Amino acid sequence: MYPPPPPQSPYPPPAAPARAWWRHPALAVATLVVLPPVGIALTWLGRWSRNRKIVATVLSGLWFLVLLFADPPPADPAADAEPRATASAGAATGGPTARPTPTGPPTFVGRSLDEAKSGARTAGYDSVSHDASDQDAAQWDADGWKVCFQTPADEQPGGRPVLDFGVVRIDALCPAKDGDKVPWPKMPAVTGKTFDEASQVIARTGFRASEPRSAYTDVTLPEDVAAWKVCFQDPRPAEEVQTPQYQTAYLSLTAPATACPPNPNTALRPDTGGTAAGNDEADGSTRDGGTTDGGTTGGGGVYYANCAAARAAHAAPIRSGEPGYRAALDRDGDGVACDR
Repeated sequence: MYPPPPPQSPYPPPAAPARAWWRHPALAVATLVVLPPVGIALTWLGRWSRNRKIVATVLSGLWFLVLLFADPPPADPAADAEPRATASAGAATGGPTARPTPTGPPTFVGRSLDEAKSGARTAGYDSVSHDASDQDAAQWDADGWKVCFQTPADEQPGGRPVLDFGVVRIDALCPAKDGDKVPWPKMPAVTGKTFDEASQVIARTGFRASEPRSAYTDVTLPEDVAAWKVCFQDPRPAEEVQTPQYQTAYLSLTAPATACPPNPNTALRPDTGGTAAGNDEADGSTRDGGTTDGGTTGGGGVYYANCAAARAAHAAPIRSGEPGYRAALDRDGDGVACDR
């Protein structure tokens, strides 16, 4: 015997509550794609199962990160279409895709060889060097050479490109072309000029300094020789001077009113035992043939009528043995005339 069925209620079952519009699954899916944060919130407020909510949240979050960090589209679609069309044409014809032309190595002319080699390595080049002058010297000290010329060299199979540096010593001038002689300056002719004028001309050539010397072996130079004239010079005129910045020009001088000796290493008064200059007031002449008007005496000597004339010629004070010294001008007898 089967049990009797349960009694049926005379009243109809209650109606299910209406679903809110924001809980509709289609709306949640759409917002997950368009507005992921809003879609995730609607998903968890809806009636989905827990596993579906977790899966939808993870996928929507990943989609949101893609939208957030993706590059924006080009402002001009036509500009982006041109390279794509070129690439498509290359693929269709089976040819290689066009590549930008390399700009070439950086220029190292004027820099030291050490800096050039380091810069070449950084730029992806090997390097070699050679003497750019006619000397063919080895470059064992890279920091003592500078680059005058730069040319590409033959690279080894499978190796990096090579740069060949033509270099000269760091203190030399670059030749006109690779392999020529270094254009060292020539010594200018300054004989006959004052020491001041000659020093300025020599300085423009690049000499380190100009040093004065006495043209007569028995004459001592005063402290101020700016107005004294040059009789001899070393180096000689038109002589090639290598590395003038490390050299000194030597200038042999004589007093403005004194004639230059015929040869260097000459004494003004070979007979040192006699009086340097005398005065014969009766006939107005000196013992060595000069006159008393302050001019040059005979035999290459100098005569000054008084200390005023000596100072006007920039010769005072005059020491014993120097041109123009005589006892009449040395009132205190200390061997220095016109010192007061």
